Amino acid sequence: MKAYINCKIYQSEDTAFLIDGSEIIATGSDEEIRKMIASNVEVIDLTGMFVLPGFVDTHMHLYSLGNYLNSLRLNGVRSYAELKEKLMARAEKTPKGEWIVARGYNEELFSDQIKPERKFLDEVIKDHPLLLVRTCGHVAVLNSEGIRKAGIDETTETEGGRFHIDTGILEENAISYVKEKMPLPDEKSIIHDLETAMAYCNAHGITAVGSDDFRSVTDDYRTMLNIYEKLSYQEKMSVRVNEQCQFATPKSFADFLDDGYTMDVGNDFFRIGPLKLITDGSLGGRSAAMLNDYADDPGNNGIMVMDETEIETFVRLANRFNMPTIAHAIGDRAVETMLDIFEDTVYEGNPLHSGLVHCQIMSAKQLKRIIDMKLSCYIQPQFIDTDASIVEKRAGKKLAESSYPFKTLFEHTLTSGGSDAPVELPDPLASITMAVTRTSMHTGDSMNQNECLSVEQAIELMSEKGYEQLFMNDRFGKIAKGYTADFCVIDQDIRTLKPEEITDAKIMMTVMNGRSVFER
Repeated sequence: MKAYINCKIYQSEDTAFLIDGSEIIATGSDEEIRKMIASNVEVIDLTGMFVLPGFVDTHMHLYSLGNYLNSLRLNGVRSYAELKEKLMARAEKTPKGEWIVARGYNEELFSDQIKPERKFLDEVIKDHPLLLVRTCGHVAVLNSEGIRKAGIDETTETEGGRFHIDTGILEENAISYVKEKMPLPDEKSIIHDLETAMAYCNAHGITAVGSDDFRSVTDDYRTMLNIYEKLSYQEKMSVRVNEQCQFATPKSFADFLDDGYTMDVGNDFFRIGPLKLITDGSLGGRSAAMLNDYADDPGNNGIMVMDETEIETFVRLANRFNMPTIAHAIGDRAVETMLDIFEDTVYEGNPLHSGLVHCQIMSAKQLKRIIDMKLSCYIQPQFIDTDASIVEKRAGKKLAESSYPFKTLFEHTLTSGGSDAPVELPDPLASITMAVTRTSMHTGDSMNQNECLSVEQAIELMSEKGYEQLFMNDRFGKIAKGYTADFCVIDQDIRTLKPEEITDAKIMMTVMNGRSVFER
């Protein structure tokens, strides 16, 4: 047993609670809890700090986050000169001929307006194959040695992707094509990356995630599935994972189902969640599929990574096995495609929580269809930080006004929050701030202020709604008797702070399954 006293509990008048193993067995006043325990029970005085259910990041890529944190990180790079310096430093430490992979650049932030392309990368690195992945993960660039090593020429093609040999730029499935030519990590390094990612999540108060990992290493889902099952049965996980299952083909999905897997198979540490589809690209990379051309790139309306027939095959197969489908759909053309398919396939009332990931570019008419079908929505408030300055440039003024409709979705259908890490580093306090202000912390640009959430709504978005989204709210998401002891402790009651001050609050402790997994 452990008793936690002298705290401010979210949505409760109580100031203390008692856990036995992994379960909260009582809440009450400090005095009431003290009366319930023997003298040898550990008592933790939280000195008036704020206790919340553990945060939930309902859409991320946990393995890719860890791999990113252990690799060359380019987030925050603000010029080509700075990029060049980082790459040269890494090349000096890398044996000649080995791949260098870096992720996180965003050319929109470059002060010198130089776009990383093949000729520029060749000036920096010639003796190593180099893959530079944009922050969104949907666009990348190769140097000449990388193009040679991957065996790419003017005739190379891949479905759902584009190669631009002259610039070295890759879009969508072309990136996967290149990664398949690279050495695969071994199990030990994969586990190391997962452990790094889980520790990062714990330090930010996160105890549960919805994670898309099956194709992060190879197209064979068994690689990541076997590792997760091993870690979960050994109880070596500090984050609960609801796997958002992505497959290369309907055949591989059918094999997965034939192996006996479908939603909810697993245990409290790792469970199978929804089928995950990626239907288009990203707004920042101008590869999100749009009904009309990009306002700042005439002649380009993005890419549909999957065709409609293949998408429908996946969705109907999932339905047969009571498995929900969630689809990455950023552009309004991708959204329209998914709405048309869901209209014919989603059960009335949407009991499986099928829905859309990102919910970015859409018309008012599409928004109404989402609400009418009660589709689940997985939003990323942190995207506002980078997208507020580009959404109108990319989509045009009219479409921008109905895009990122977070408040409307939150109030009318099941909507939860996440980071899409490593696109953004998972930080629920930053997500809460962005959802409330809809103003970039870096550029000061804002989006439609009518769609701002209240602080209470934003906290709910990142906690209770996440547990509901992942079908976990029967035993998780509350500091109450009978609930699992997954919670975080914050040094201040963030409900009393100005929105822009919320990110100054500090996560002091994270507890998962009754066990402390982070302490400051």
